[in-house]
Amino acid sequence: MLLGLWSGEYLITTNPPETMELTNAYLDSNLISLYVQPIVLVLMYTQVLRFRNIYLLIGVRGQTNQMTKRLLVLVTMYSLVFCLGLIVPYLFTGFPLFRNGSPILGTAIILLHVGVLLFLAWLLVGAYNSKHPYFLLFIVLILEVTYHYYFEKQILIKYSPLYDPLYRAVHHIYGGY
Repeated sequence: MLLGLWSGEYLITTNPPETMELTNAYLDSNLISLYVQPIVLVLMYTQVLRFRNIYLLIGVRGQTNQMTKRLLVLVTMYSLVFCLGLIVPYLFTGFPLFRNGSPILGTAIILLHVGVLLFLAWLLVGAYNSKHPYFLLFIVLILEVTYHYYFEKQILIKYSPLYDPLYRAVHHIYGGY
């Protein structure tokens, strides 16, 4: 939560007010997807690995499925609290939520981003009973970067052409995007 609050506040203070909108501040910025979210995923991963030490004791009692469900709930709560801590500071700034595009598409992009974070966190729960848990962490981090650079950037261009570098260069729009 504190990491999310710090990141949200940092993005609000560093973005220029004339380009401030929710999708620009959080999704187009590389801080969240390339630095903060991988840190959060690694923190979740360490929580899952702490329970791996008692995997054999839980397996003997036949409670492996119950433990997996509890770990899924744990990482879901961590992810949602992180996302709330990230977005709540922006709601108190008075800046518009969606300035450059459709609010429906902007909301869908943000929910897709949260959904991808949840999916990646759920994949990390697989490290609880995996033979190669560190390989799973590597795969999750690669998926995070791939989603941000290849899919999310393309979706942002559909949200608003201002996120397209070629469009900005042709129209001489510099800074902030």
